[in-house]
Amino acid sequence: MPTYRQGRAPLRRRRRSGRRLDEQRFIDLMASMAPLRPRPVLGIGDDAALLALPPRFQVLVTTDLLTEGVHFRRRDMPGYLLGRKALAVNLSDIAAMGGAPHSCVVSVGFPRTTSPAYARDVARGLADRARRHGVAIVGGDTCAARALFVNVALLGVVEPGRAVRRDGARPGDILYVTGALGASGAGLALLGRRRAPGRQRRQAKEAIRAHLDPEPRVIAGRALGLTGLATAMIDLSDGLEQDLLRLCRASGVGAVVQQASLPVAPAARALLGPDRALRTALAGGEDYELLFTARRAHAVAVQRLARRLRLSITSIGTVVARRQGVRLLRPDGRYRPILGAGFRHFRES
Repeated sequence: MPTYRQGRAPLRRRRRSGRRLDEQRFIDLMASMAPLRPRPVLGIGDDAALLALPPRFQVLVTTDLLTEGVHFRRRDMPGYLLGRKALAVNLSDIAAMGGAPHSCVVSVGFPRTTSPAYARDVARGLADRARRHGVAIVGGDTCAARALFVNVALLGVVEPGRAVRRDGARPGDILYVTGALGASGAGLALLGRRRAPGRQRRQAKEAIRAHLDPEPRVIAGRALGLTGLATAMIDLSDGLEQDLLRLCRASGVGAVVQQASLPVAPAARALLGPDRALRTALAGGEDYELLFTARRAHAVAVQRLARRLRLSITSIGTVVARRQGVRLLRPDGRYRPILGAGFRHFRES
């Protein structure tokens, strides 16, 4: 199986392997489920995959790691949704570049106590998400681990000159965001609270689903790249404030975000209240929507695209000169600087 190698700490085999996770059984299971469209020249079954990439395309490469205790708690995360999310967060990166996903390899670390049923659900979630977006799973790696983790490395393709980078925004461009913000953060807050939401069960279900099973904006990102409407783009994985700062730094610009225009998710408002929902929309992270800029002259074309995609795309502000900084304009007319609140790895508690 290409790059699905045995790790240095292989899972111990027992005579009654059906009760314990067995590495080769998981490899065989993943191979049986793995989509092979687009079909590789040489897929699962050798030391490495051999891919035939479309001619006249450039290759995008991204990888993301989900680790138990850092990105999720296993008690909250069904194996099927973990598999789906592990691929979704990578698909979102390809979308943010305006590319089309192609193929991936998956590396998984399972604690020895992991049940075969949970491992099977992880494989099923990965395979189902891959099939939905036309991604071939062509290999990976497995090993025993102290904490459960799933790492996906995803290849995408994009036409030369069509990749949407973070450094293309210019003063005068309009800032846009797809979908709504804050539902994922509200879902995470509910999972941490561990109590029933009472009369707000529908909103709670929606928010938890947004956190555990995000929907990457692959079609929207591809359309924004192919049409040339997006001048710069980034996916919102660590929160609007932090990711906006990244885009502005890459482009050498500032920005003004209008608080009143932010599309705060109704579920977040219902569950958290207006003030906390706003803070979550700005800094909660893991919304996996697209933040992009477009020339002011293309405003009508952006809304036409939104209607065609049946996806809300909201104008939330304007790109300004770098010296003006990155600021939030409050409804009372006052500004506050955006300092980049959001999720940070390695932050001291």
